[in-house]
Amino acid sequence: MFKILRKELLSFFKDKRAIMLTFLVPIVLISIFAMAFGGVGGGSDVNRIPLLIVDEDATAQSRQIVSNLDSVKMLNIRHTSNDTALRLIETGKKPAALVIHKGYGKADDKMKDIELEYDEGQSQQMGMLQQYLMQNLISSVAKQNFVGGKTNWQAMLKKFGVNMGPGANADSNNYNIVSNKIADSVQKTFTGGGGGLKMTSVVKSAQDNIGLVQAVAGTAVMMLLFSLTGMGGRILEEKENGTLKRLLYSPLSSNQILMGKMATSIIVAFCQLMVMLIFASLVFGLHLWNKIPMVIILVLATAYACSGFGAFLAAVAKSREQQQGLSTLIILSMSAIGGSMIPSFIMPAWMQHISPVSINYWSIQGFYDVFWRQLPINSFDFLEKVIVLIAIGLGLTIISFRLFKKNVLSVA
Repeated sequence: MFKILRKELLSFFKDKRAIMLTFLVPIVLISIFAMAFGGVGGGSDVNRIPLLIVDEDATAQSRQIVSNLDSVKMLNIRHTSNDTALRLIETGKKPAALVIHKGYGKADDKMKDIELEYDEGQSQQMGMLQQYLMQNLISSVAKQNFVGGKTNWQAMLKKFGVNMGPGANADSNNYNIVSNKIADSVQKTFTGGGGGLKMTSVVKSAQDNIGLVQAVAGTAVMMLLFSLTGMGGRILEEKENGTLKRLLYSPLSSNQILMGKMATSIIVAFCQLMVMLIFASLVFGLHLWNKIPMVIILVLATAYACSGFGAFLAAVAKSREQQQGLSTLIILSMSAIGGSMIPSFIMPAWMQHISPVSINYWSIQGFYDVFWRQLPINSFDFLEKVIVLIAIGLGLTIISFRLFKKNVLSVA
């Protein structure tokens, strides 16, 4: 028994691929998920929520509201116009905008002149944002409503049903007590959905399940990468068993051989993605059929980028075992930071900045443009994702052709 144990252990530790899959891949994934969920430094790495500010009123009262929000360390404030804010939210670049409409400073009920425009697809960020607004915005508005004399003081008490108790009066000594009670009342109205803050969903999507879009897009791209790297690994297998050498004796050039392999990969990838999308449409109700032209363009671009990645791994690795180990490590890491496993908008800001290095990110954002944001086919934001995916595929293809001749064709 002990001899068998010794033999198996020696065999395991001689296998570099087995060691990589057993130890390195879990360590990398644990690190990525820990950083994504704020597990570094005891949660000291603050992930600030971006909030656009549109101050159409531009009065002392509105500027005070903005100043109070700007002091909140969990918010990343950016001033802009309403048209720009709507465009940034509609295209998924920002989650929400707080609009202070003109007339806020003179209004008796100031809450009616504040509006939060947002993207329902980023519901998790909206939940956190509402908490920060409740803690800071509502209290400030209530205190501003209180300032204005005894008449306004009495009106506010009546409006929000605040009971000051026997012997209460409008004396200035009661300012903090009254304003805090009003703030509490406004807060309860807000949290109870009683219209304390006007909420407007900017993204009008026919697809009512954002989780379905994330599940389909994230899983489809990740599985496609695994599938195409497997096809790329067959090139190395042909090298090892001598099939590739026989192909080189044929009239075909090395470039034609690799182009034929990649063309096959693209066709298989296109069919695989379309089957997954059709399945999601028939079984889970994904709104596919009215977006077929955009879907085909995006699927072809994604298939090209993924086939280029598969060819690149096949060209850079010197053995099938090395290619399998590298593909597992790179694909899982790329899928984690690119949004296949974790939606990119809930990652820390620094991880969101590195997400665009992955194929997953551009493809998933493209699927969001199609199924959730309902962008038109000629939208720059949608075409940007398609162009980047094609550029990634082209760049990887060029590198693969060079490395293919150097590494794979160096047969005995």
